[in-house]
Amino acid sequence: MASSKKLVRPAFTALSRKLESISHLSRARAVLEWDQLVMMPQADTTAASRGAQIAALAGVIHEKETAPELGVAIAAAEEEAQSWGEKAARDVAAIREARLDYDKEAMVPADLAERVAQGGGGGAYESCLEEYERGMGSERIDALFAEVETALVPLIKSVLASEHQPSGDPLSPRSSPENGNDDDGDATWPALFPLRAQEALNRAVVEAMGFDFCTGRVDVSVHPFTTSFGPNDVRITSRFSEQEWYQGLAGSVHECGHALYESQLRDTALPVDRALSMGVHESQSLFWERHVGLSRALPPLCAAAASSEGGGTATEPQPRGVVDSVKDEALFGAVNRVSRGLIRVEADELTYPMHVILRYRLEREILEGKLSTSELPGAWAQGLKSLLGDDLVVPDDAQGCLQDVHWSSLAVGYFPTYLLGAMMAAQLDHYLRHDEAFRAAHAPSCLSPEEAEEGDVVDALVRRGEFSPLKAWLKEKVHDKGSEPKSMDDLLLEEFGEPLNATYFLEYLTKKYSDIYQLRT
Repeated sequence: MASSKKLVRPAFTALSRKLESISHLSRARAVLEWDQLVMMPQADTTAASRGAQIAALAGVIHEKETAPELGVAIAAAEEEAQSWGEKAARDVAAIREARLDYDKEAMVPADLAERVAQGGGGGAYESCLEEYERGMGSERIDALFAEVETALVPLIKSVLASEHQPSGDPLSPRSSPENGNDDDGDATWPALFPLRAQEALNRAVVEAMGFDFCTGRVDVSVHPFTTSFGPNDVRITSRFSEQEWYQGLAGSVHECGHALYESQLRDTALPVDRALSMGVHESQSLFWERHVGLSRALPPLCAAAASSEGGGTATEPQPRGVVDSVKDEALFGAVNRVSRGLIRVEADELTYPMHVILRYRLEREILEGKLSTSELPGAWAQGLKSLLGDDLVVPDDAQGCLQDVHWSSLAVGYFPTYLLGAMMAAQLDHYLRHDEAFRAAHAPSCLSPEEAEEGDVVDALVRRGEFSPLKAWLKEKVHDKGSEPKSMDDLLLEEFGEPLNATYFLEYLTKKYSDIYQLRT
């Protein structure tokens, strides 16, 4: 516990045991769900049996989460904590988190139903937001998203109109249409990207980032995801295609960012030592995917990380062969190409915020009773046009309002966390690059005397494949905090002196894409 003085706290000890039991059962359920997605046989009878197992365990967990005895234990710990000093702040936060969880499970459904029956639709959506990004209500999100929209809509228009459009050739096989089907081209560039070589490259990259294969594993799945059974067992999946090598790498880097967060939380089973929110979680994956993986240091990152990995034959080249013949600038442009599209998960980082803003506004209007489900397809098409251009046509609902699983799985209020996480990632990147103590500690080892004054320490570390300083910085500033802060804003305010600020995100995107597309600023 955080308190330096050992106190006799029987109520808190009794509560901790109950909370740990619930946490361990939840982790056991997560194991069953991971196996279902990655390893389980696919027979219908197998799926039916697994569904029954998960349902039975979920019922036990819910009973424990809503048991009156747990409410009594929380109340006793709350009373006991009134005599604790400031040094026990984390334990106080643990009780606060337990109270929030208990009230949500045992009381909120009835309260929510009552408010909806009374016409309090706005309250309903606020409750949905609180589920995924607590402390960031719609009024706060409205202001942030309006600032993003105002800045990015004209930037996207300028980027798409630029005469300097980067080529996607470095991401495609030598024989692909993007490369003119020219088998007589660069003989060092593969006709296809062998899956075994890609898997070796991705394994090397996440290992260099700090993923521990002794306490985790990497597998292949249809959709990449991260699962944690506690800091000592965190697993990720990715996917690969012979026709394009970067998306597999981006997925691995993204999921590894999630995994590093989970693995660097404190090793207790108390709710205070879990990730703060989905937006904060997304900030960790996007910090690595975008501010490391989409930087100019990407080709050296791949080559450096893969140089220690074997694999491949004469027909399946070593992993570093995927990247070592590509000029840095050509690859930097290719992975950062901007295009307007209909599908959120395929969007680039510049247009992606528009997809999130659209979904946030529509789901809110539905819950507030301002939009019916029958009106949703038309509102979707019109909203997309206003954000990304009048000539963008949605041909069907599969490429429109039915493309995501969130609404069908009742994850209403989840979409805003993607953009909030992107904004926080940019803010963290800014703080890291301006951290004088970090620079003083690492500049001597990674910058030449000529670079010492103005060289970027973060990029220099990435080019050398040295990620442990970045991982340690994120642990200190974010991971170790767990859920002790009450919100994303509170975490940033306590650590850096200001809440979430869209300025850093917008400056990052404007500078980067003005450079790539040679825009006048």
